[in-house]
Amino acid sequence: MKPVVELISEWDSYQETHPDATVAGFCRHYLAMVETKGSGEGLFSGIEPPDMTSTVAKLIGRLGAMLTTYSKLALKEDEEVELDWFYCLNAIFHQGEARKIDIITYNFLEQTTGIDMLNRLRKAGYISERADPSDKRAKLVQLTAEGKQLLFRLYERLYLPAYLLFGGMSKVDSHLMVNLLGPIEQKHGKILEDNRAKGFADLVAETLGPEKLEEINSYQQNQITQFAAGKQ
Repeated sequence: MKPVVELISEWDSYQETHPDATVAGFCRHYLAMVETKGSGEGLFSGIEPPDMTSTVAKLIGRLGAMLTTYSKLALKEDEEVELDWFYCLNAIFHQGEARKIDIITYNFLEQTTGIDMLNRLRKAGYISERADPSDKRAKLVQLTAEGKQLLFRLYERLYLPAYLLFGGMSKVDSHLMVNLLGPIEQKHGKILEDNRAKGFADLVAETLGPEKLEEINSYQQNQITQFAAGKQ
């Protein structure tokens, strides 16, 4: 089959499963499809998960842990602050003024942990607090001048860990990663925000539905059985 004909055939197949298909989306899909052979090999010092979903989760999780480790090392050399302080200050700065609960939710903090952290930021003079005129039970927070100065120092300090980890990627690869992972971040940020009072079992059941959940559980049991057998 001629390359052009093969490409058109792949486009037709892609369009059938992606009604809103775009050329850019198809190109990403096609490149990923032809480069899947051998993907994942040699990762994690040989401690590889049994399937690609788990491999992606482990890869992103370990990269996140590496960035956290680099960032904490960077902070030890200068600013005597917690890394989570940066995330809270950054979220408040971009919102201008925000409810405490919204900052806590945005940063995926436990409520008691988040409230304690924001209270410590206030006592340190980095944020100010006032009652929400529209809801007397809620508190609004914003950065003080000292908080902004600290945040800008942290921007400079924490850029190096990010560059150390991802600076070697080309701009094309970086944009590709953002395009692939961005929609996932947006989707699950909303899911977590809308379901913050629910337990995980209820959240999963409502998000996936009973049929999909049963399918996943069956697949997982089969994968675990095969994985365990292969390790014996």
